[in-house]
Amino acid sequence: MAANNVRIKKNPYGVMRFRTEANIKLGIAAGDAMMVAGTGTNYADIVTNGAPTRGTDTFIGVSHNAATNTASADGVIDIELVGPGTILEAKATTVTNINTDAKLLAMLNDVTNFDRSAATAAGTLTIDETNTTAAKSSTLSLVIIDGDIIKGLLFVAPCASILTGSNI
Repeated sequence: MAANNVRIKKNPYGVMRFRTEANIKLGIAAGDAMMVAGTGTNYADIVTNGAPTRGTDTFIGVSHNAATNTASADGVIDIELVGPGTILEAKATTVTNINTDAKLLAMLNDVTNFDRSAATAAGTLTIDETNTTAAKSSTLSLVIIDGDIIKGLLFVAPCASILTGSNI
């Protein structure tokens, strides 16, 4: 798997170069989930804990390489784009929560988000298999479609509206 544990299993959209902002989230590595940095910005940034939020954030894809930004200069990063039909894989936050077929079956087609162990690029990115309540379903951005109970992996697809930053 890539440096920050997210990998695209199926994707027809290719790779595109984005700008990264100086002194913001330094150390973005290959395999990091990426989104637009915020409203009114033209930069890409890492997905933080609990993000991206459907209807607010725009999920871009997974970093293909490390970012070149530094403390004093903007940089660039190549991102493998996501869209309808994309399938991502990443470790579950707590792999023992998906270590049997019955546990995995109980969460199939639930929606969830990413989990990051720290608010910086140094944090490990996983998929939060416990954040699947119905009350949050309108803001969560990933649909659990399958998994690998031996490796502790979840396979997810981005919800269509997260790709555009609108809640369609």
